[in-house]
Amino acid sequence: MAKKASRKQAPKRTVGKNKTRRPAVKKAAVRTTKSSARATQKPRATRRAAPPSTGTARRKTAARAAATRAERQNPTPKSTSKLAAAAVTMRGTLAGAVAVVADKLPWTGTDKPDAIALLETDHRRFENLLKRGEESTERAKKSRRELLDTLTRELNAHELIEEKILYPTLQQHPEAKDIVLEGYEEHHVADIIVKELHDVATDDAQWGAKFKVLKESLEHHIKEEEGTMFRTARGLLTREELHEMGALMQKLKSSARRA
Repeated sequence: MAKKASRKQAPKRTVGKNKTRRPAVKKAAVRTTKSSARATQKPRATRRAAPPSTGTARRKTAARAAATRAERQNPTPKSTSKLAAAAVTMRGTLAGAVAVVADKLPWTGTDKPDAIALLETDHRRFENLLKRGEESTERAKKSRRELLDTLTRELNAHELIEEKILYPTLQQHPEAKDIVLEGYEEHHVADIIVKELHDVATDDAQWGAKFKVLKESLEHHIKEEEGTMFRTARGLLTREELHEMGALMQKLKSSARRA
């Protein structure tokens, strides 16, 4: 029989006399030991916020009470809806139509002018002056200067009666606040252009360009006033109030022209 091949045995590891083997520690045992150590630790005490002092609490309570009283005494005005503003404008349109007819009747006539009608008369005059200025040429130096002086004088008086009488009255109503603020700004723009026109020679090509810009600006302003502002005014103010305002406008306008 053939001899079986002898298996080679791995050499045994020898440990020196001074060296000792460390016993293997299982991971599970280590985890258990750590968990036990954590469990035995005392939980940390959480710090509680110190309660506010009595004086601070009283001051906060007093401040809240004062704010509540102020809000009750001066409540925040509610914003006007678009539907409400449209209703006022529609009511003003109808009131304007009635006023035109009523002023022509002999038994309803009055010696006091209607404020809106007075301002619309000024608008027609402005449109005539603006048209003449746009059609003028550089040769018409003298007529351009006279026309600009007339327009400036009439425009200043018109802005005065609007800003002193009509605008402050309408600004008290939320429905007309925005359109009134726009009116102030459009007056300001027109004043700037008029001032620049006085600084430019009337035979200069720049004068004609600036006058055209002034014409477009004032025509837009007139359209805004007669389309929205005046209708809103008739919807908010009574016929008697408009006649009283018209009388005041006439007096103020006469004083401004004499000044």
